[in-house]
Amino acid sequence: MNRHLTLALTLAALTACGKETAEDPAQHACDNAGVVGATAAAVAEGESPAVLGEDQPTLYALTDGVPGYVSLIIEADEALLLFADTADVVTGLWDDSDADILPEGGPNELCPEDIPEHFDLDLTAGTYLLELGPAAVSEVWLMLTPSEGHGHDE
Repeated sequence: MNRHLTLALTLAALTACGKETAEDPAQHACDNAGVVGATAAAVAEGESPAVLGEDQPTLYALTDGVPGYVSLIIEADEALLLFADTADVVTGLWDDSDADILPEGGPNELCPEDIPEHFDLDLTAGTYLLELGPAAVSEVWLMLTPSEGHGHDE
């Protein structure tokens, strides 16, 4: 009897440990709002743009009065969320056929004052140009994250 109790407790502990749960990507963005993992400049059209990496909160410097560009390199078809700390700064998303595929944005409902704009992106593998501005601000915080969330051990 004692052996069965020990076995049952061991199995219960094993199934409880290491359970992976997906973090809500909107909450993940709120938790990282204002965190600067990297800095870069949005560049003029025709220049080699910096790459916005997944889960890398990045602060981009903008040039007054002209749009700047950032590159997105997507390795495989993926649903992503793009978060911005300022509304109306992300103004276009260009694919390799020069089509603007930027969907309509909206605030992050969990922290609209910190992240007033986000975009649901359903992208295929390839390289994209993200257009920023022209805007009345000199910098913008961006974060790109999978829409499926992140796995974390509990």
